[in-house]
Amino acid sequence: MKRRDFIKKTAMISSSLYLPGLLTMAQAPKGDLVVKVEGDSPYEITKRAIKELGGMEKFISKQDIVMVKPNIGWNREIEQAACTNPDVVRAIVEQALNAGAKKVIVMDNPCHKAEDTYSRSGIKDAAQKAGAEVRFPDENRLVVHDFKGQRITQWPVFKDFLDVDKVINVPILKHHGSAGITIGMKNLYGILGGNRGKLHRDMGQGIADLGYGFKSHLNIVDAYRILVRNGPIGGRISDVELRKTVIASTNIMEADVVAVNVFGAAPEQYDFLRAAFERKMGQMDISKINLKSIKI
Repeated sequence: MKRRDFIKKTAMISSSLYLPGLLTMAQAPKGDLVVKVEGDSPYEITKRAIKELGGMEKFISKQDIVMVKPNIGWNREIEQAACTNPDVVRAIVEQALNAGAKKVIVMDNPCHKAEDTYSRSGIKDAAQKAGAEVRFPDENRLVVHDFKGQRITQWPVFKDFLDVDKVINVPILKHHGSAGITIGMKNLYGILGGNRGKLHRDMGQGIADLGYGFKSHLNIVDAYRILVRNGPIGGRISDVELRKTVIASTNIMEADVVAVNVFGAAPEQYDFLRAAFERKMGQMDISKINLKSIKI
């Protein structure tokens, strides 16, 4: 073989080996990182998810006042999976304070009596032991917030959620009788006052409006125990399944999409995800999400 032909053939072989790598890199999902961590301890997988995102210091600055917004909506015990796991909340509060937060507040606007839901869920005790201020909703602190939405425009919001530097949204993944499923965007119902029952009409668009019109700086989905039926209240242990998973991201829609996958459903079947996708809030195809999955 002549030297010129050898060089040409070698170049063709090298290109054929190298191009697939280039194509793989080009096709790799970009955008906000979503971390999914599986493990036996809800506390440890929450800490690991935060670490994989770059650590809480990436989101919390020194002297920040931080609002942690779990789902504390229902007078249910931990095993019934109607409220966010208290160990997930504890890990988040500790991490925020360790990152230099001046104060961490834990608050929700429950559907059942707040004094009951805060205590029976285990969240009040876990949050206080971790160093957080546990705050009950006070209707005297409602102010109008403009969500700039298609279904929800101006609506009363507890001022507590606006008068902070950072908001960490901590939903539990579970079935919901009206929305089909409730995760991060739906969890923002808990910042609202007023007659929330009015928002059940065209609920999918309304949920997307909440995620679009209110900034969650970090979203951490508790999918350790999930309600697969009879949500959002639940009550029967037979409706609960273990997924032993936590999902974390700054992108509320894409965290919800990954959570839907953990639930075992298709994102396209939920109105609020289709509405959020139309508003360009994120990807609905999980293969296009910058997802990092870990087991510990």
